[in-house]
Amino acid sequence: MSDRRRFIPPLVAKTLVIGGLVLVLLVLINQVEGLVSERVGMRQTAAARVAESWGGPQTTAGVLLAIPVEVSRVVTEHTAAGRESLRMEIERSVLYVLPDTLSIDAEAQPSYRTVGLYSTPVYLAQVRVGGEFSSRDFAPLFVAKQGREVKWGEARMIVLNSEASALRDVNDLVVAGESQQVSADAYAGSAGISTAIPLAALREGANIPFRMTLTLAGTSNLRFLPLARKADIVLKSPWQHPKFEGAPAPLDPKIGDDGFTARWSVLEINRSFGQSWYDSQVRPGEPAEAALAQSAVGVTFYEPVDIYQRNYRAVHYAILLVVITFLTFFLWEHVSGIAIHGMQYLMVGLALAMFYLLLLALSEHFSFDLAYGISAGSLVALITVYLQGVLKRLPLALGAGAGLTTLYTMLYWILRSEDYSLLMGALLLFAVLAILMLATRRIDWSNVARVRSEAAD
Repeated sequence: MSDRRRFIPPLVAKTLVIGGLVLVLLVLINQVEGLVSERVGMRQTAAARVAESWGGPQTTAGVLLAIPVEVSRVVTEHTAAGRESLRMEIERSVLYVLPDTLSIDAEAQPSYRTVGLYSTPVYLAQVRVGGEFSSRDFAPLFVAKQGREVKWGEARMIVLNSEASALRDVNDLVVAGESQQVSADAYAGSAGISTAIPLAALREGANIPFRMTLTLAGTSNLRFLPLARKADIVLKSPWQHPKFEGAPAPLDPKIGDDGFTARWSVLEINRSFGQSWYDSQVRPGEPAEAALAQSAVGVTFYEPVDIYQRNYRAVHYAILLVVITFLTFFLWEHVSGIAIHGMQYLMVGLALAMFYLLLLALSEHFSFDLAYGISAGSLVALITVYLQGVLKRLPLALGAGAGLTTLYTMLYWILRSEDYSLLMGALLLFAVLAILMLATRRIDWSNVARVRSEAAD
């Protein structure tokens, strides 16, 4: 025996070789994980292109009554010659008033838009809006005040929406019993539409009812602005995986295979500002844009486990499967006496790493289930045929193939699970470790190393 082999026992040497191979494979697996990240970035770029043409996340149905008010005052100015002159200064502001009641009944029909290989969930929503303004919320304007002029003829109702281009249609717009025409408008960072208010309805001091139907297109999520003393919102959709947003939470949402139904009931006391304010601040120091955004409620059309999330999770389990496979071969080699060369370990490890690249590539063209079946089946068949040539024993190769089939079947169910993936992964690791420990509990490793060393001599 050479001095080097006497200095490093064969068992330790093989262990070091296998550890080095695991590190090399870990680098390759990290490269695959980086490729998954790159594909996710490309999909996000495709989703942004869809949002530009179709419509992005939408926040809608924020209804406000805008009443311009002008206050005039006389300002005294002093000229350079010391003379005084009088000038009339007019300050214009807008009073924004929220509805007394607001009812929103919406139905969102989801679909997909494709750019290249990537599909993005989109929706087309029908939003029926109704309610009424109460004259008590702008009653102080009826009181005559010197220097103040209320521009009742310029009053308008504004309906806020995230993007003007996302509005596909506005139907059945009726204010105070009269059909109205709409024009583009904007407020507090949101686009939208506005319409005139019948002058008689404002001056009579009665409530002002309104209704309309909006058709809008969007992606990712749909939110509503419950801007009223009391707002009731109902949203229905066949999407099976909603993620509700905003406060308060929906009342008794129903989620099933046929979609979901959610209902919100929001009161004035649920928000941080009152029924009316002037200009761009709902109260001193609080911009209207931020306040309105914080009050929104709605839903994200969530995809619980898409192909890239599953690929990510598969790659994260890769090193575990490599270690389990190598450890099984290592024990097998030293218990049965069948020698497996380090190069053969490397070939099997490369095949295990190739599985994840093959899975990623196929899952972009086929369903994830089919892609996984093809990838795993090809891997198991390849390693089984390879081991049959290495070991010269078909039963042993078939046993290894059966073991790999069991591992990849368990990995499949872990990837399919959303809520129990961590638990299933932990149980898998514990089960494999327990089997290996129980199977080798009577092995005298020092004796195995000595016997193999003597055999080498």
